[in-house]
Amino acid sequence: MLDFQKLSATYQQALLRQVVPFWLKHSRDEQFGGYFDLLSATGDVIEGDKSVIQQAQQAWSFAWLYNTLDGQSTWLEHARHGATFLSQFAHTDTLSCYAQLDRLGRPVTPATEIITDCSVIMAYAQLHRATGDDEWAMLAKQLFTDLQERRNAVRTEQAVGLGGFRQIQHLSEPVALLKTLLEIQALLDEETWKQATDSVVQELLNEFVDRRTDVLREFVLPEGSFINTPEGRRINVGLTFQTASYLLDFSAESGQTKTSPFSNANRKLATQVTSWCLRLCEQAWDEMAGGLNQYVDIKQQPLLFPDWQQKWAWVQVEALAALVKSYFYTRQPDCLKWFKRIHDYTFHNFPDAKQSGWHLVIDQHGQPLLSAKSLTSVGCFSLIRCLAETAQLLTKCEQVKSKPTGIRTLY
Repeated sequence: MLDFQKLSATYQQALLRQVVPFWLKHSRDEQFGGYFDLLSATGDVIEGDKSVIQQAQQAWSFAWLYNTLDGQSTWLEHARHGATFLSQFAHTDTLSCYAQLDRLGRPVTPATEIITDCSVIMAYAQLHRATGDDEWAMLAKQLFTDLQERRNAVRTEQAVGLGGFRQIQHLSEPVALLKTLLEIQALLDEETWKQATDSVVQELLNEFVDRRTDVLREFVLPEGSFINTPEGRRINVGLTFQTASYLLDFSAESGQTKTSPFSNANRKLATQVTSWCLRLCEQAWDEMAGGLNQYVDIKQQPLLFPDWQQKWAWVQVEALAALVKSYFYTRQPDCLKWFKRIHDYTFHNFPDAKQSGWHLVIDQHGQPLLSAKSLTSVGCFSLIRCLAETAQLLTKCEQVKSKPTGIRTLY
């Protein structure tokens, strides 16, 4: 039988004693502001530029921790340190975001997709929630308005196929937008929020989900046409679990009533999302070495990506959070079976027994592939969010398991 309370304590300990201390101690750039993106396995700084996405995601993570857990002042100060750097350097006066900055905050690369804007908006929204400072709310709303206008224009261009070339859409953009909308709900009027969220959810379900196989694809053509290429057939495992988690959050938020956390109108979506998670566990699990692979081919053709079997910590924790969330809302018992298997693998391999923090990525033998714990592409966002969410949901599972309509434990 799974001991939900004990497991919750395990996740809280991993979060508060291993992961959070690493970032608080090593990531902050005291001289020039913001955070260091590149950190070695021991926390030493590796020289490089600063990704606006990573800056924003770390500011969001610590502001969210402050708002969600016990509100430690050091977390808020850490978040404010990053958000202040963003407000000074991450965008122009007209709120056009940069993708990359040098250490001093000078722009290196402009943003060409909306994920940068979404990350910055999320950070500002959490800072407003934590501080009540209207400046953060104003920045978040202004950025969001500009983002909507630009994205609508881009989608119109993609639909008409300007230039005559293939217009490819990536799953990460609508997923980032959905998360952003969940973050800024309190800053928008009800009708604006509802229209925007309904639109992006329909985009995900009607364009990125293959209707014949009910598979969530990573790359599609405008209006969801299939691309029969290695990229077009690829399922991004971590991103799929992240999408599932956000859709469950949306279903719970939009379908909440006084008597139930989940209305009947949203149960169909929750069931569909849960089926994605369970099927993907079967497809992505490495029977020989354990852990979830990075990619799966929809047609089960040979994967041509050299890193497809690498095991990334962020992929495993996104799966854990999505599975326990799926179980909490649907009571599907197979979610617990896979949760237990992935949990055992993750906690055996990724916590660093010698240093604070977790390993980023390991090989088939469970050995770290990189002597780094932070990259410009992968920081603390998934680790902090997923460990905290999983701990909270496990506690809720414990609270409801004794009820007649509650959870049936299997272990």
